[in-house]
Amino acid sequence: MTGLPEGYTTRAPSHEDAEEVAVLISASQIADTGETDMSVEELIDDWHPLDLDEEAVIVTAPDGTIAAYADVLNRSFVIVSVYGYVHPDHRGMGIGAYLVAWGERWARARMPQASENARVVVQHYINLANAEGRRLLEGSGYTPVRAIYVMETHLDEAPPLPRWPESISARTFVPDQDEQATFEAVEDAFRDTWGRPRGTFERFVRMTQTESFDPSLWFLAMDGDEIAGVTLCKTLAGEGWVDVVGVRRPWRKRGLGLALLRHALTEYHRRGIHKVSLSVDAESITGAPKLYGRAGMRVRESYVVHLKELRPGVDLGVRSDEE
Repeated sequence: MTGLPEGYTTRAPSHEDAEEVAVLISASQIADTGETDMSVEELIDDWHPLDLDEEAVIVTAPDGTIAAYADVLNRSFVIVSVYGYVHPDHRGMGIGAYLVAWGERWARARMPQASENARVVVQHYINLANAEGRRLLEGSGYTPVRAIYVMETHLDEAPPLPRWPESISARTFVPDQDEQATFEAVEDAFRDTWGRPRGTFERFVRMTQTESFDPSLWFLAMDGDEIAGVTLCKTLAGEGWVDVVGVRRPWRKRGLGLALLRHALTEYHRRGIHKVSLSVDAESITGAPKLYGRAGMRVRESYVVHLKELRPGVDLGVRSDEE
């Protein structure tokens, strides 16, 4: 088992730690890339679906300050994503290796809760600029398997207005009415997305219970009574973030995804929000990065997904058309 240096200890984070953890993550990002997009508001939003006692860990230095932090994004216990950060002042001491081992222990301990015969993997998203982090993971048995882009646009001028396909109209999400239908539309739109097993309705509903949830920034493209596509957005620390752009298969190849994104960007511009970002699979089979480029978005950062198989089996991250 990978241990910690003498004098370093671990504990669960609490909401009182949010400011110090956000500073730690910012320092880690700046050390890797020279810039950061972390804020306390964003961290608290990220924490909303987490059980901090079970799904996150803080490493404290001998002087009591926070030296490192990690949490997990658990998808049905079959894909566990670990996000770890070590303050630059505490790097080179084996703490990063400890966080990698912590994530694996977390996933292995809960493996019995995964679907029977399902493949179980643990993965990390490492910034392409973080060569040390990539070496650590590859030396720990992880394989780089996928690139993820963070794309952004600056709305100094009003974006082009959306051009909706025939029979499509847009409206905003109605709380206590649209939850189930929107969840099913999102799951259908992402059924052929790499590394995304089917989600749960309970997890989806938690998205509507965060402080950042704004139903007027959740847009539904309607074809009669059916949801053809969605764009689910929010505002954090004065900047826009697009959580979801999804078009269901029968409505693809008609310009709906571009129309949905332009509709969202138009609303952000109307509100005086001038920077909007999102993340996307670089190898999306729907050509999403190219589509977002047509909407004026450019790649800001690239991440590499490093994956390790903990248990062989049926890959639930690849869903069939028959499901």
